[in-house]
Amino acid sequence: MKEINWSELGKSFQDKSAEEILEYSFSELSAHGEVLFLTAFGPEGCVILKMIYDLASQQKIKKEKIIIANLDTGYQFKETLELKDTLEKTYQLKIEMIQPSLSIDQQNQKYGKDLFKSDPDQCCYLRKLVPLNNLLTGKLAWITSIRKEQSEHRAMAKAFEYDKKFKLGKINPLLNWTKSDIWKYIHEHKIPYNSLLDKGYDSIGCEPCTSPGEDRKGRWAGKDKIECGLHIQDSELEGEFII
Repeated sequence: MKEINWSELGKSFQDKSAEEILEYSFSELSAHGEVLFLTAFGPEGCVILKMIYDLASQQKIKKEKIIIANLDTGYQFKETLELKDTLEKTYQLKIEMIQPSLSIDQQNQKYGKDLFKSDPDQCCYLRKLVPLNNLLTGKLAWITSIRKEQSEHRAMAKAFEYDKKFKLGKINPLLNWTKSDIWKYIHEHKIPYNSLLDKGYDSIGCEPCTSPGEDRKGRWAGKDKIECGLHIQDSELEGEFII
């Protein structure tokens, strides 16, 4: 596998468009290893799916190089799962649903009922971080939908960077987009999106831990937590993917 200088890539692509970043990722980079797009079907993810579809339709990237996945925690809203089906049909792209090794019942038996209440960090670790670590093993890079204005942690990200937690490249094509940019693009291109977004939900994760709220304030409401840990490089869980 070719050694990639992620820092230099980040510098050279800092002013490039999201489409240019995606095209480079699925054409040039994917020649050296697998590149995966992880989506939770938020508005940003829906925008990226549309861009990927357009690039494939224009034959700028090869469809067989496209890998798309979702972390299916078992707690997703039915509206989220319905959107997944709609997006697959609309853009003719297969989305792989990645599930934890433990079912919800098995997790309840091992760690106690409703771990998301008693220890949400541990619940995110078991149902998101460990499955993602397994999914990313052997991959060259993963593509995310994060934007700088979403949180302090995300504000430090680059278009291309090395992910210390998962030990591979990390690509953030929408990093410099604003919420207004996202919704303008969605409306202009008539992109399907989660119906919960019209009901006061700005950020949608697992149903038990998501409530209406601006930006990420509706995630884990009432707790000192706004991240599941996927995008925090200095997490105390870094490098400890053991059940």
